[in-house]
Amino acid sequence: MKVTGLLLFILAIIPLTSAARSISDVKLEEIIKMNETAPELILNGASLRKTYMVIDTYVGGLYLENKSNNEQDILERDEHRRMLFHVLLRKVSARKVARALKDALVINISKEEQERLEPNIKQFLSMFKGKLKHGDEVNIDYIPGSGTQVTIGGKSKGIVPGKQFADALLSVWVGENPVGSSFKQDILGN
Repeated sequence: MKVTGLLLFILAIIPLTSAARSISDVKLEEIIKMNETAPELILNGASLRKTYMVIDTYVGGLYLENKSNNEQDILERDEHRRMLFHVLLRKVSARKVARALKDALVINISKEEQERLEPNIKQFLSMFKGKLKHGDEVNIDYIPGSGTQVTIGGKSKGIVPGKQFADALLSVWVGENPVGSSFKQDILGN
């Protein structure tokens, strides 16, 4: 009887680890697999994105093969990664989301990079059609040797080739001019 009581006491004080993190009622798994052949990715960090400091826009999460809180380190690695965002708005035009992503991208790269990446940017923007609604998820996966695979609402929209584009796009969230400084710090795990 004493052993059972002791065991229950020990179990009660040991913190249970969760397989998911929750932000604004959005559950983000701590470990994911992009596909059968890709390695497991670990949730590096996650955050709530607000616009105008009051409107909950999306929950974003950055998944990496190896956690890091250094954006330069993350961008230099040629490893699988996923930036996802889970839409919280009731409804938004996919084109509006694409324009906002492009605006955030171009302020994080040089004019020369923008000119060089223009075909990739156009291809990426063409993947956003129709409406996104509350609960939709957009996955932006970098696949080494291939490029950036975009999946919207569970449907693959294609792959934009090259690591340079993938890095430029990730700079939207971790670059010098991120969509939000606290958002950046959160997804970097700081």
